[in-house]
Amino acid sequence: MSGERITYEVTLEPDPAILRDFEAWLEYHADEMIALPGFTGATIHKGEDPETGAALRIVRYELEDRAALERYLEEFAPRMRAAGIARFGDRFRATRRIVEEGRDAAVTDARPCPNCDQLLWGQYCANCGQRARARMITLWELLKDAGDLIASLDSRLWHTLGLLLFRPGRLTVDYLEGKRARYVPPFRLFISASIVFFFVASLLTNFDIGEDVVLRDETPATTETTAPPGTEAPSADETGVQAPETTTTPSDVNLTVGGAKVDINMCNIDYEGVPDWIAELLPPERAQEICERITLDRGRSFMRAVLSNIPAMMFLFLPVMALVMKLAYPLSGRYYAEHLLFLVHYHSFFYIFSLLLILFEQAGSRFAPGVLPTGLINTAAFIYLMVYLFRALRRVYGQGFWLTLFKYVLMGLSYLMALVTTFIGLLLYTAVTL
Repeated sequence: MSGERITYEVTLEPDPAILRDFEAWLEYHADEMIALPGFTGATIHKGEDPETGAALRIVRYELEDRAALERYLEEFAPRMRAAGIARFGDRFRATRRIVEEGRDAAVTDARPCPNCDQLLWGQYCANCGQRARARMITLWELLKDAGDLIASLDSRLWHTLGLLLFRPGRLTVDYLEGKRARYVPPFRLFISASIVFFFVASLLTNFDIGEDVVLRDETPATTETTAPPGTEAPSADETGVQAPETTTTPSDVNLTVGGAKVDINMCNIDYEGVPDWIAELLPPERAQEICERITLDRGRSFMRAVLSNIPAMMFLFLPVMALVMKLAYPLSGRYYAEHLLFLVHYHSFFYIFSLLLILFEQAGSRFAPGVLPTGLINTAAFIYLMVYLFRALRRVYGQGFWLTLFKYVLMGLSYLMALVTTFIGLLLYTAVTL
């Protein structure tokens, strides 16, 4: 038994008048205790005497084994107890007990966990959380696990979505105040929302750019012979000479777009006036190849690649905007990561709100075509996005209306410039790597 872990439990009943000071001291005292040899941790619990209603503070110290506890009782206990008496005198009472490891009565024998090999002392493993039963998986168990997942999502996901969609800035404030376990972690929420949004957008987006384009040569590279007036030109059958085939020069073609003929030079890359560093970075031959590859399928592959690269672009864009917000709120006392958290929550809201809007419009066009006022709905959605951001800024940063409005406009312009610059970079990167 000497090698098993030991719990040393101390129950303290302080005078109500000193409760706040006593709690502050107890935190410091517990840190001193776990710094002693043989201690591995400590937890402080709040309790209440069921008979008197007096406030209790229960500290459970974990030790390596009984030998470590005996060493503490002999060498350190008198000094540590004297420190509390010197501070508070007889204004608190303390009782102590030793608790050894036990096991759940529902489990008849201790055995290793099949998942992590730790010794089981209950229906669930204390190390990894897996259930102790190792029987064959049944269909009912799989369905029950799915129900447990939905229930766990209901406790966090729906609560998170409710605040995110209808309480601007509240989710960020709660997270900064330490209320985190009840919500989905910010980056997990952002990544999940972006993946679902762009996946649905890729399914519902038509990547056809323009109408079908038919290449047709209208100027055959032949030399015609003009017959004298009043006579007909000899045919191929009469002369025995086959007429030359029509050819199309690659640089000069005619396009038939929706029945109209348009003469253009396709992918005629002109580098006149282009800076030398651009020509070195992207030679004309490479630019010609990229253009031909994009126009080969009317830009479908290019647009799909752009859409798939936008999530990665946002991972680069958000840190830049967090720096802008740090500069816009220099006296807010917020760390850079807190500004980034605000942007992560807002963009998660944007993805989820936009996704719901897209699905709503798709359902309307399918089941009630021509009934929904799409233009009015989109206008209202845009206004809500703008108002949401303004209210979120006021709630998180706590500044007045006009000062927030000024920074709102300033950051809006910065956001637009940074977004356009980043998107242009995305288009160039996608074209080069296509």
